[in-house]
Amino acid sequence: MKTYLKTSLIGMALMTALNLMLNTAAASTTGTDWRKGAAGREVNCELQVKGKTYLNGTCMYDLDPDGSFRLMGNKYFVYLNVLDAGLAGASWNESLLSSHAHSLLGEDFKHQGSCWIGKNAKICVTEKAVAKPAKVIPIKFARGAVTATVTGNFTGFDSQQTYSIAVRKGQTMNVEQVNTGNRRTTIWITDPKGADASDADLSCNNNKRVSPTLAGTYLIKVSECMKADPWKGSYTLKVTVK
Repeated sequence: MKTYLKTSLIGMALMTALNLMLNTAAASTTGTDWRKGAAGREVNCELQVKGKTYLNGTCMYDLDPDGSFRLMGNKYFVYLNVLDAGLAGASWNESLLSSHAHSLLGEDFKHQGSCWIGKNAKICVTEKAVAKPAKVIPIKFARGAVTATVTGNFTGFDSQQTYSIAVRKGQTMNVEQVNTGNRRTTIWITDPKGADASDADLSCNNNKRVSPTLAGTYLIKVSECMKADPWKGSYTLKVTVK
């Protein structure tokens, strides 16, 4: 009995070690998308270290009053701190497995245009081009119906769509994403007076309820959820007004 128990414990330990190795290997290959849930706003970003590019695309940019900032990208992130005499110091996570900006890039960075450039690295931030406002699509109900569905397509975190819906005073409106899968969205609702009509929580917020409604036109904006992975494909919203 003791021999069997000892063998079982050894087997469990080996399986645990193997799973840990596999998970670590997977993480080292895919990394973490540090943009998800990060503070700040979306910008175009670039990070080059010793001539090799590690960031080139969309990052979340969290700026301090003194010009210091955090730049969170897909797999890598970098912190820049403004020092005296027009110089700045920077550090980054370097490893896909690291969750800390532990690796110093230098304290010789100088501001040149949209970039901070040092001996070992270059960090660039530019504002995203202002996209043309998406067409507002009115939601229409079939005669006698209280529910309507709308669909659309997204290509990443930058995608969004706005719908409009006219309601009467004192009704209840529910807006929810259906057939979610891995394509999670976030929904915002603005009332006829221009105020936010629904509270946000820590989830993706893809299910909203407004009751009682004001008389007039509500705007429903939907985008990809920044707290989940970016995706490409279609989404479906179900809108119910009673």
